[in-house]
Amino acid sequence: MKKTFCFRILFTVLVLSLLSGCTNKDLSSSNSKEKEKQIALSNEKGNTLDLDLYFNSSSSPDNFKISTEERIIKRDELLGEAIINELIKGPSIKSKLTPLLPKKSRLVSFSIKDGIAYINFSKETNVSMSYQMEKACIKSIILSLRPVSSIKKVKFYIEGKDNNMWGNHIDLSKPVTENNIDNSKI
Repeated sequence: MKKTFCFRILFTVLVLSLLSGCTNKDLSSSNSKEKEKQIALSNEKGNTLDLDLYFNSSSSPDNFKISTEERIIKRDELLGEAIINELIKGPSIKSKLTPLLPKKSRLVSFSIKDGIAYINFSKETNVSMSYQMEKACIKSIILSLRPVSSIKKVKFYIEGKDNNMWGNHIDLSKPVTENNIDNSKI
């Protein structure tokens, strides 16, 4: 119980530090970096978090027994997922910026393997866009994921399907980088 409470507090601090991007860029960048240095999860080992999750282990519908299951979560994947979800939420209310992803977008899954971030969006994300809007959306995602050092390229999916999306102006059948977006123009 004490471990769960400590983890919840640390997780809340982590989320709050991620959400601190609602102020001046220079100020928020330095504050976020300072906060990141201060956060130290007790169960953090290198690039992973060792978590204990609790589930019902009873086979009886009338009796509940709580048992633990250990999960090892990759820190970079957790951070990448949080970044994409923040992009989906859009800019702060006070900001004069506008979102690039459609409001009804939803992240289905996020993973990193061999330097490639695999981002799987819901079908609501797949709306028609102009070439400039599609390029801006892709670039926004790639640039936002820069703090995750293990990501070198980004591969996009809609509901697990490997096909072009948004406007079919850019070839998204292969992983893209900030530098090859223009070369991927269809």
